[in-house]
Amino acid sequence: MCSKRADMTTVAVVAVVAAFATAGQVDGGTIIPIDQDRWTQTAVWSECEFFTTDSDAAKGFSPFNSLVQTLQQCDDILGRATASQRSEIGASSMTAFGSAASEGESPTAIQTVAASIFEVAFELPAASNFALDGVISVDGGPPNLITALIRLTGPGDQMIFEHTLVGAGGPDSQVIEEAGVLEPGEYTLYAYADFSWANPIDVIPLGEAFFDFMFVIAGPCPADLDGDSSVGILDLLALLAAWGTDPGGPPDLDGDGTVGILDLLTLLANWGPCA
Repeated sequence: MCSKRADMTTVAVVAVVAAFATAGQVDGGTIIPIDQDRWTQTAVWSECEFFTTDSDAAKGFSPFNSLVQTLQQCDDILGRATASQRSEIGASSMTAFGSAASEGESPTAIQTVAASIFEVAFELPAASNFALDGVISVDGGPPNLITALIRLTGPGDQMIFEHTLVGAGGPDSQVIEEAGVLEPGEYTLYAYADFSWANPIDVIPLGEAFFDFMFVIAGPCPADLDGDSSVGILDLLALLAAWGTDPGGPPDLDGDGTVGILDLLTLLANWGPCA
């Protein structure tokens, strides 16, 4: 899993920069969170302990870092369900990685379920460029018990995009690259990795599902750090000079307290004369 995350970070940087380079300048670039439902849950059922569960949920819009696990040993049967999520909601970006996994040592008399859910409703007060780069993956079976999804809906429940994978007994993954312009209004970004209850009852769904994405919007000219109505090399040098610090000033373009890759992406997305 670690190597997949490293590879996807590289892909994300390249894809988001490329998406904004072709999208053009549009006024906007502010995410106003309205509601959120981010949580992880696991459960295991057996004849020995009946039903045990563990769960966790994000409080407000603060960063969420969760790992829950449920384990049952029933005679010679072992069942384990694990779910995790790391997600953040920023002023101009949202990032999340969620996973759901199930494993066991016997294929009989036990059921497992695991889920990692990310759902954030937000408002865009002005038209904004957006780019989402991510991946969804499923591995294992039996078929139809493992699902991974990323979806964005807009005003009036309009479908902006949806990507879904359903397990079919083996590994499968899908790289997601979406970009365009979002008009002012309310939107919902939704993702999940999920194991359903095994059916019939004497089957453990072994395997894993995960989602991993970076969603970024770009404002009119937030990266004009020197105030000359253009984003160029002097602005880039100013951002790099503040890299990794907590400047409490303009180089921290996404307002997360640190100058890093999302601030660099915002600057590159606004390169050239301010619109």
